[in-house]
Amino acid sequence: MKHLIVFFILFFNSGAQAGVVELRNGDRLEGELVRVDGEHLVWKSTNFGEQWIKKTNISNITSSKPLKINGSKSACLLEKMEAEQLVYQCEKSSRIKRTSLLTIKTLLPYEDYKKGDYVHHGRLNLWGAYSRGNEVRDEWNLQSEMDFRRSDFRHVVGAEYARSSWFYSAPQERWNTRYSLDWFLGDHWFWYNGALIGADPQRGMAKYKSLGSGAGYQFFETSASALSFKSGMAYMDERYVFPADLIGDFAAEDSFMALRLATDFRYNLPLGVGFFHNNEMFQSTEDEPNWRVKTTTGLSSMILKRIYSEFKIDYWLDNEPQPARKGKDTRMSLGVSYKW
Repeated sequence: MKHLIVFFILFFNSGAQAGVVELRNGDRLEGELVRVDGEHLVWKSTNFGEQWIKKTNISNITSSKPLKINGSKSACLLEKMEAEQLVYQCEKSSRIKRTSLLTIKTLLPYEDYKKGDYVHHGRLNLWGAYSRGNEVRDEWNLQSEMDFRRSDFRHVVGAEYARSSWFYSAPQERWNTRYSLDWFLGDHWFWYNGALIGADPQRGMAKYKSLGSGAGYQFFETSASALSFKSGMAYMDERYVFPADLIGDFAAEDSFMALRLATDFRYNLPLGVGFFHNNEMFQSTEDEPNWRVKTTTGLSSMILKRIYSEFKIDYWLDNEPQPARKGKDTRMSLGVSYKW
C-alpha cells in the first residue's frame, strides 16, 4: 500500500521538471528523460532543449517520473547510479534492482510507454572494386538494415546484395533478406525469432531459407565490452546448384532441423576503434548430422558524424560442402557505412 501511494502521487506530478543528469566531466543538466536510444540517452534539458548523451559519459541520473525499464510491466522509480549500475525499484516489487545502464534497452517515461511510443534506426553499407587493364574486375556489395523498436519488442529487417565478375565472365550474384523479432523479457534475458531467405551460387546454394527461435542472454555490457549468447532451434530448407560433370548421386534439395548456437562480443580499443567478433553454429538433428560455422571478426571507426569505416573478415566452415565446392570460405572486406 505504501508503494502504491507513492506511485499514485508521482503520476499526478510527473509534469514537473525534476530530473538531473550528471556527466563524468562534472556538467549537470536539469530536465527530464525522453528515452534510451541505442548507445545514447535522449534528455530534454530545461535550458538547451533535446540532448543526445552517450551512456558512457553519464555518472548519475535522477528523476521523479515513473519509468518503463526493460521487461518490467509496472512503473519503476530511479534511486541513483552506482558506478555504471542503475539502481531502481518497480511497483508491485519490494526488491531493489541494479542493472548496468549500458545493458538497459528500454528506458522511457511510463506514460509514453502506455501511449506506445517507438524509435527506429538504420544502416547502409557499400563497398566495391573496379579495375581495367591487366586485371578486369567488377565487384560490388550493398548491405542495409533497419530496426523498429516499441517498448520491449524490436523488429529488424535487413538485406544484402553482391555482384562480382572477372574478365567479363558471367556475373555471380549473392543475396539475402532477413527479419527478426526480439522480445526483451528482463534485465538480461530476451526471446528471439528470425526468418532468412537468400541465394549463394558460389557456395552451391541456388536458394535457401530458414526459420528459427530461441532464447538469448546478455552476460554483460559496459563502456569497454559486451558479450551475449543465443541458443535455439532452426528449420532449414535448401535448394542446390546442379554441379557440372557430376559423378554419382546428387540430392537437389534438403530440409532439416538444426540446433543453433551464437555469440556476439565487442571490445573498445584506444583511439575510438571498436573490435567485434561474432560466430554462429548450426548442427542438424539428422542421424548423420552435418554442421556449419560462420564467424565475423573486424574493426570499426567513425570517420565523420554518422559515417563509419569498417574492416571485417568472414569465415565459413561446412563439414559437408556441395560437390565440387570447398568446405572453407574466407572473405575480407573494407567499406563505408552510414548510420541513422
